[in-house]
Amino acid sequence: MLSLLRSIQLWPWPPSVARREAILEAMILVAGRSGYRAASVEEVAAEASVSTAVFQRYFEGKADCFLAAYDMLIERLLVEVRAGCDEGRQWQERVERGLTTIVERFAANAELARTAVVEVSAVGAEARQRHWDALVRFGEYLDEGRALAGEGELPDNLSLMSAGAVSGVIFEELLAGRAEQLPSLLPDLLFAVLVPYVGPRVAAGEMRRVAEAAAY
Repeated sequence: MLSLLRSIQLWPWPPSVARREAILEAMILVAGRSGYRAASVEEVAAEASVSTAVFQRYFEGKADCFLAAYDMLIERLLVEVRAGCDEGRQWQERVERGLTTIVERFAANAELARTAVVEVSAVGAEARQRHWDALVRFGEYLDEGRALAGEGELPDNLSLMSAGAVSGVIFEELLAGRAEQLPSLLPDLLFAVLVPYVGPRVAAGEMRRVAEAAAY
């Protein structure tokens, strides 16, 4: 499963960097599997095939490691989302591709998904702030849609509200142990994101198109 987390690597890492990254990947898996509160430094170290002494060379403790792991996870997700959002495509299609990337990644790796969306809330105020910042960054991909709303007045923080709503739905599905079903929610998630910008008729058309494509 660690291989699912290593989707972006441009050059061979020095041993110390590779070891630190292995610990971060282990934290993502252990926190998602056991829950952050139940996870221990010993469990993370064992998952990374290092000693606790090595763990302590890189991190002050469990929370410090989780925050670094969360940052790495979000950066990798953003890289994947950007890779699928070709600027030559229409805004609605880029939104669809971005959402597809997220739900498919989460469905393929429930531990990663839980760490990104569920367990981050258990770590403390700093982690919750980072989650908020991540929602802001993902929401920025929606800002271009404001131009499609015509003369309609939209709230300044609409993109953040849309990203938060998607995150909330995913949170509930993960909490219920239904990570593998996330792709089936894509049409509904897409509708919810698009409708403030393009209106119900266009959003419903996009929803039907995606649902029909998934049926084949």
